[in-house]
Amino acid sequence: MFIVTGGGSGIGKALAVELAHRGEVVLIVGRRQSILDEVASMSSSISSLQADVSTEEGRALVENQVAKVPRIKALVHNAGTVEPFARLGEIQTKDWLQAFATNVEPALFLTQQLSSKLIGGRVLNISSGAIYYPIPGCATYCATKAALSMLTKCWQLEEQRFLTTSVLPGISDTAMFASIRHSDLLPTTNSDFYKQLYDNQRIIKPEVVALFLSWLLIDCNADDYQSKEWDIYDTTHHNEWLKPPHTVPSLE
Repeated sequence: MFIVTGGGSGIGKALAVELAHRGEVVLIVGRRQSILDEVASMSSSISSLQADVSTEEGRALVENQVAKVPRIKALVHNAGTVEPFARLGEIQTKDWLQAFATNVEPALFLTQQLSSKLIGGRVLNISSGAIYYPIPGCATYCATKAALSMLTKCWQLEEQRFLTTSVLPGISDTAMFASIRHSDLLPTTNSDFYKQLYDNQRIIKPEVVALFLSWLLIDCNADDYQSKEWDIYDTTHHNEWLKPPHTVPSLE
């Protein structure tokens, strides 16, 4: 079984469909039952669970759901939030803590809870280029993704029973990118850059990201898997998974 959090939309949805297409059994987890049902209806290999993995209760629901599953091939921490959109001087404690609960805590605590079933499997953390390129008004998102990146490295050092890595999926055509693009806190230079990417159709389609992620989860050599933080814009691995007519548009 493959578990994909945030599996009801965007990259998570596309990944679930791609994994099912490749013959894998997939459990998608998310907060909104209606969109989970929509994704699950696309393949008999996809099942869904309504659970909020930012909470202890939600993570317990996932653990209980897979109690009788002998082995989890991969756990993909894709659930995330870009909120709050706020300048540093205006961030509220509750919003800061909720962002860390959503973007970071599942990669620690849900992985802990499922570790005995992940032996020989893989954990994939969906990171962001925001760990290197700060976005005005998105300090919370940048900080949580930076924390996730370091957490990934610590898992690699401390855990040998399963493999862990993180991936930068690029600027993708998702609701999260739309939220950032339309933020009124962005300086004109950032806003113009994102608008140009969008208008020139240089945004990566979620289905292309899904091809990349499925290759990492299924085909990538075990020794290579956690050898680095994977970046979709790095062309050195494109020949392994990127096939026409799919493309990864350049940021240049």
